Amino acid sequence: MYRLINQIQKNVILLIVFLAYGPVSLSASADLYCKTKVVIFDCDGVLVDTEYLKFLAWQEALASYMIDFSIEEYMPLVGHSSKNILAMIAWSKQLKLAEQIIDLKNDKYKALQKQGVQAIQPMADFARALSENKERLELKLGLASSAPQEEIFINLQQIGLENAFDLIVSGSDDLEDYNDEEGKNKPKPYIYIEAAKRLNVLPEFCLVFEDTAAGVEAAAGAGMTIVAVPNQFTINQDFSKASTMLHSFEELPSIEIFQK
Repeated sequence: MYRLINQIQKNVILLIVFLAYGPVSLSASADLYCKTKVVIFDCDGVLVDTEYLKFLAWQEALASYMIDFSIEEYMPLVGHSSKNILAMIAWSKQLKLAEQIIDLKNDKYKALQKQGVQAIQPMADFARALSENKERLELKLGLASSAPQEEIFINLQQIGLENAFDLIVSGSDDLEDYNDEEGKNKPKPYIYIEAAKRLNVLPEFCLVFEDTAAGVEAAAGAGMTIVAVPNQFTINQDFSKASTMLHSFEELPSIEIFQK
């Protein structure tokens, strides 16, 4: 009887989604959310609005080497590791760039970060609600970010989500068991493979929220379901590998959609 009532409640939620967004959203909700055992969030651009700060850090670091760098040049690179971004800048400008630029960029970003970062409030509230109800919903929460652990923690601390996740995996610090000459961070799948392994769940039961093509490619490569949530920096990237894409935060489902 309890499961029947739960199913009726879920059907009511799906009906509300259907009335609000039409049959495509209804189907996506049923397929994407009902089987989920783990929800994994990216951090920058999904939970915290830091992409402009990262652009400024890159711009200032490159300016120290007398290299111009515009926001239009930065936008296609969002979501990649610092090492990959530096390599792509070097290729596009036909320059040989020292890796010390990354260290300088990191120092400049830390200075900007200390001034405060802003939450992407609808996503942060969604993550907080899931965290507060995860036992009832029989969910685990993970976070998988290309950034270093220290940077991730400061961001989460500033928006009050430092204790929200069962697992935090850093593409910069936590992939030492993987070997790949092309790199181990996103868009490679290793960060999501590692997250599933540590949470003891098959990738097919993981639902990922990502804002970049690189992140979507990483999660898709790991065999996970992906909800793309592009922002103003990534809206023109290729999200064809995502399972679905939210066009506004109003399309975020009620957390009750995860009810087993």
